[in-house]
Amino acid sequence: MTYNTNIEKKSICKRGYVNLDYTEYARLFKALSDPKRLKIVHMLAGGELCACKILEEFHITQPTLSHDMKLLTDAGLVIPRREGKWTHYSLNKTRVGEICRAAEGLMVPEAGTKVCGCGKEERKKEDMEKMETVNTKLYVLTGFLGSGKTTALLKLLERLKGSRIGVIQNEFGKLGIDGTILRNDDIQMVEINRGSIFCTCQKLNFVKALADMAQQDFDYLFVESSGWGDPSNVQEILDAARIASEKEYDFKGVICFVDAVNFLEQVKDEETAFRQLKHCNLAVITKTDLADTGLMEQVAEKIREINPVCEILESVNGEMDHSFLQKDLRIFQWAESEETTNSVETKPKSLFMEYEGQVEKEKLHKFLAAVAPDVHRIKGFCDLEETGWTQVDVVGSLIDYKECGAFERSQLVFISKIGPMVIKKIFSAWEEHVGSEMKLKN
Repeated sequence: MTYNTNIEKKSICKRGYVNLDYTEYARLFKALSDPKRLKIVHMLAGGELCACKILEEFHITQPTLSHDMKLLTDAGLVIPRREGKWTHYSLNKTRVGEICRAAEGLMVPEAGTKVCGCGKEERKKEDMEKMETVNTKLYVLTGFLGSGKTTALLKLLERLKGSRIGVIQNEFGKLGIDGTILRNDDIQMVEINRGSIFCTCQKLNFVKALADMAQQDFDYLFVESSGWGDPSNVQEILDAARIASEKEYDFKGVICFVDAVNFLEQVKDEETAFRQLKHCNLAVITKTDLADTGLMEQVAEKIREINPVCEILESVNGEMDHSFLQKDLRIFQWAESEETTNSVETKPKSLFMEYEGQVEKEKLHKFLAAVAPDVHRIKGFCDLEETGWTQVDVVGSLIDYKECGAFERSQLVFISKIGPMVIKKIFSAWEEHVGSEMKLKN
């Protein structure tokens, strides 16, 4: 290696001052100044990679990759290992740590530097008046339709009982099913329905909700986004809320819930599922009790392919390790902010259905099974002859029933895979399997 092994010794803090080897660090930062090389280093944070895998990611020639890897290797940032005809590369984490400390050192005056104090207190007071940091810890929860976000959030709220908690709950359809499940006297909740909070159709409402909640002095604020929400632009929205409220949240990160049973199909067909995982800091694999070891390995491998650096946890029925509450999850960030794919044009068709009286569970089950292939999600509350009021959840081929409190009438929400054509399918399936009167609305 040609790098200077004494750099860390030169970066010694003395009474608040630091001396840096500027020439050496300039060479290191130069090696990282190319976006491609910077991404390679980030990719290697997930573990050793063969050159063939890096080539697949960038679609570049072997000579181009060799040039980039030589610069990173010469700088001591990457360690090469030859195996057969391919070279495998791993990250020199000690070296990367040195660079991080050097970057921090740039915020400390050089030894011997005299610091001017002119107007220091006045400027500090002015800055404090312009922006106040609130102690509210902010978490954004994402995950494709039916991945178990609400179930996990309920368990989380139980875990934090006694804390001051706010919730911003986002439903894609007109009817707020999840908001009804979450609502209780111990939390303050704002519901934003009829579209994704990351879409232009609801983004301003989301910014306003964040700004209003910043005035409440919560211990925690949880944002549960719609299952169709693409959080690629979440930082842009937080910046807008900060300006609007003149207060800044203690943003801890984005948590993506991954349905172990349906994820591989979802991510293959839907860009939203890919983006949710790409832009998360923590991935929680749900429904692990319904997936065998082979499927779990495939899901974990796919997660690492999309996001090499996020932490990964597993969950059953909302139960999970809550130690992440003690961490700053943002250190596990993989992707930079980008434009969301959510728009009015890409918004899927959503409908809700109402009916009076009770129906047989077997008839309702046959109706749901008939409609399920043409929808992303069905959820709601139904009055059944055998069990009374029941919460209904349908994702893929899984149909789940849970006891719930009474409602004025039975209601179901449908999010279509096939646009308005699902209307005819719902009417015909209901007529065939149930037969009683019902109303279907946009």
